Amino acid sequence: GSSSSAAPPQGDGDIVQRRDRKRPTMSLVGEAIMDTVDTRDSGGSSLSGLKMKAIAGKFRHKVHAQSELHRKMSSAGYATIDAEALVDGEQTASDGEHGRARLSQSAKDMAALGSILRHPFTVLLLACPLGVVAHLRRWGALCTFWLNMVALVPLAKILGDGTEELAASIKNDTISGFLNATLGNAVEMILSVQTLRKGLLSVVKATLLGSILSNILLVLGTSFLLGGIVGSKTVVGKHHVIYNEDFQVSTCTGEKEQLFSSKSALVSMGMQLIACMTCALPTVFYCGGGLSHGHGSEVGPDMQAQKMLEVSRISAIIIMLSYVAYVVFQLVTHKRMLTVDEGAESDEEEDEDSGMSWWSALILMGATTGIIAVSSEMLVGAIEEVVEKSSISSSFIGIILLPFAGNACEHASAIRFAIQDRPGLSIGIAVGSSTQIALFVVPFTVVMGWALGEPMDLVFGSMNTAVMILSVLVVLTLVIDGRSNWLKGFMLCTAYVFCAVLYWYMPPPLE
Repeated sequence: GSSSSAAPPQGDGDIVQRRDRKRPTMSLVGEAIMDTVDTRDSGGSSLSGLKMKAIAGKFRHKVHAQSELHRKMSSAGYATIDAEALVDGEQTASDGEHGRARLSQSAKDMAALGSILRHPFTVLLLACPLGVVAHLRRWGALCTFWLNMVALVPLAKILGDGTEELAASIKNDTISGFLNATLGNAVEMILSVQTLRKGLLSVVKATLLGSILSNILLVLGTSFLLGGIVGSKTVVGKHHVIYNEDFQVSTCTGEKEQLFSSKSALVSMGMQLIACMTCALPTVFYCGGGLSHGHGSEVGPDMQAQKMLEVSRISAIIIMLSYVAYVVFQLVTHKRMLTVDEGAESDEEEDEDSGMSWWSALILMGATTGIIAVSSEMLVGAIEEVVEKSSISSSFIGIILLPFAGNACEHASAIRFAIQDRPGLSIGIAVGSSTQIALFVVPFTVVMGWALGEPMDLVFGSMNTAVMILSVLVVLTLVIDGRSNWLKGFMLCTAYVFCAVLYWYMPPPLE
């Protein structure tokens, strides 16, 4: 709004100013909403939906660099910062920044590795050797299962960070986005392959369904819930509005609403509906008796299973083609239209000379993948005995426990961004990850089952299909308006807990 030209009275000026600061007018709130919805003329950087994980990697680098600089400045001063990592022994003091050094590639690799390992979840790596010892020493299936599942949490984070480093080192937005989109769910792919090799097809399907549900219900719900409760420093921000006339900065606040661009989220949810259709139609076709008769004579169970396999494999190829089209749409043909203005600083120049080299990232990813393969093989091998000796069903293990272990760190990143009033990044991680699973990992498991000689199909069962379709529809209705609050988050978390209770009591088999 426009300010009045008349000066306030001498004695009331401070009172008027305080009242103006405490009571934002609805016109200011409306302007903030319009500025957030229409981001084409904003000065912030534009980030496509498939680049969210790269942004998370840049934030990780920045936090690590700032903490390292603060620690070294406090201990030795500017003159001795990273003296061994200087190129030709010279420090650059240009642009008024004292003590800024140009690091060698080996120092960059070590700094990037430090930023990856400096995380609270790294302590859980102790469970990895303990899980191997439990398997070799035969401490029992329960001990082997839980130790290896806990070990997957930090291993999944390291593999994801290695993928971000590899994508950042290529210096090409399209290829980097494709790598993040394809390898972002490598843990689920490795777990699926190991489970397929054991012939546990029901656990594979449950893990895929659980990964989708945990992303769109639990992660997105927790992000909306905490993002709508945790207080902000201002009444009106680029991505939040607090409708409170007596606003005061506090840890928790009411009347808060977060704002985000819904274009990319709607595209992802639409693609998920397509993926749900490709799983629902084969299930209805199979359960509804579509294969029970053929050419006037009854078809036996073996012939039904064979025809269903053919339908599933053809459908898997179609879904993978849809995923390729989705990536091309996001990264090539419509990357400007689907930008999400998150108000981030332009980190391209700042991060241009930082981070791992491509070969170091490949070594890290290869080593981590090998460890994950060994740990997941021991984990999968203990599932059947755990189901027999405990009250945990295979459905609950596949839908609740395994997806949580593989995505815990990614979930934490999405929730942290929501608390920081960056809902676009949070939604990009949660919805984008579930879309990758539905469009890429699900058909990937069908193709891998084909290669391994396992009858992996797209018949997920009527219960699982109903849960998946209803969950996607619920999330679609909540993100369509581009706004979030704590009530929406609470409803999504409630839906996830309700599904967990159902699968806890669901008897085997999953189908």
